[in-house]
Amino acid sequence: MPKYYLLAEAFNLNHMVYDTHDISTIRGGSFLLLNAIKRLQKNFENRLKPISTAASTGLFVYEDAGNLDAQRAGIAQEVLRVLHDDTGGYATFLVAIEKDIPENFQLVLARLEAEVRRQQWRMPTVVVPDFDATDQECYLDGWRPGVEPYTLDPMFKISKATYYRRERGRELKHTLFQELFGEESDGADLCAKDLGELANDSSKGILNGKIAFIHIDGNSFGSIREKKCIDPITRENFDATIQKYREDFLDDLRKAAYKDPDFHFQLKNGIDVLRLEVLLWGGDECTIVVPAWKGLEVLERFYRKTADLKFGGVQMTHRAVVIFCHHDAPILQVRMLAERMLEIAKKNIKNQFEAAFGSDPALSSLADEDRTQQQKLLSNAKYCNAARYLVLESFDMLRGSLEQFLERYYGDTSMGNILLHASIMSEIRVNMRTICERVPKSRVINLASAISRNDIASKEELRNKLNESIEPEQRDVALAAIDAFTKENNAGWFILADLWDYAQEWKA
Repeated sequence: MPKYYLLAEAFNLNHMVYDTHDISTIRGGSFLLLNAIKRLQKNFENRLKPISTAASTGLFVYEDAGNLDAQRAGIAQEVLRVLHDDTGGYATFLVAIEKDIPENFQLVLARLEAEVRRQQWRMPTVVVPDFDATDQECYLDGWRPGVEPYTLDPMFKISKATYYRRERGRELKHTLFQELFGEESDGADLCAKDLGELANDSSKGILNGKIAFIHIDGNSFGSIREKKCIDPITRENFDATIQKYREDFLDDLRKAAYKDPDFHFQLKNGIDVLRLEVLLWGGDECTIVVPAWKGLEVLERFYRKTADLKFGGVQMTHRAVVIFCHHDAPILQVRMLAERMLEIAKKNIKNQFEAAFGSDPALSSLADEDRTQQQKLLSNAKYCNAARYLVLESFDMLRGSLEQFLERYYGDTSMGNILLHASIMSEIRVNMRTICERVPKSRVINLASAISRNDIASKEELRNKLNESIEPEQRDVALAAIDAFTKENNAGWFILADLWDYAQEWKA
């Protein structure tokens, strides 16, 4: 009997997930897509065998006596109807089917991906809502007809699409980890109702009311997938491997959060609430929001749990961005900044990794084939597991594009040196804590400012004053930590100045 492969994929995600600033709506839209793909297996358990069900994409295999045209007119339409029903009809899904080509699984995948993209070009970018008689637009998404009461303010209404996603997101506040892990959690499983509740803690001083928006993406995962997944079994194992590491990290994080008072708080009625928000999960990317005082800790925890991620003998690495900002910063703009920072981080990683081949004996001794593979796939944990950060006091500080701000702020300092490399993250934590305990913060900030202005004379004078400001019995320890940061690297002064307050709360 002929064998077929079916690819189902959600497109135009911005209009399903990131079209409002409401956290419940974002959470609901994201997990509706994730669950819709997973539920295909249950709805077609006797017909479709899953190969990959990551995030908003599902790849399945099945057998059927009919020809290819019959598949596209039959089961493809059935799958689309199920996906439509599972998402309330508010998401854009596309389905492609191709017949098996023995010994050439990669060609089948290429044809499937080409077909869904061909369909995408012919589709509207958004599911156009039905006409509704109303006197206002949706209060949250700003353009769909507002027809449903908005519970937080009865004067306004929201659209059916927003209401559907928001209700699902509100339900997930109580069952988030149960849904992700398929089991009852072993502690409080209620997320904060909004980012204000997540971030507010008067005991945290200057960090009170601030969040850490953490966005993580795999480096060249698509290229590794294309290179190594030569048959259905390796493709299935590839996604399973990534998912296992991600789940181990999130499970480790939630267990740590249950035990750490800084990760939760009590409502007036005594109910315990976690300061942890998962906005995007599955696939190559994930997005997590935690209080600002937990941002660096969570980042280090992620890299620690995924440090040895490999597939088919290839080291797999991640780039990440953590944006520290006020809880009421427009979340969509924060996300856009995070995506742009990820692009910058990848460029920084590539440049620094390439430069290291001329200075690191461990790299220069590699065979040409290994060197080429590591450069192409960013397959080196020491250099390619790395993160960028952005401390965003307000959007007004940008005054133009992100790139212009970074150039203006860092001056002539090499952007690649601003990277926080996972391999030395624990060392960075220890050195920063050592410095913060012994050196006046103002001295570090003034030095970073002088470097930004390229004021060499002031830099030397300020450095001497900084050294003199350290207690004599603490000087050797402090200067050793400073040298680890700043020796032949002016970027270290910026890292110290920017992350000073966050580092003081950074736990192992």
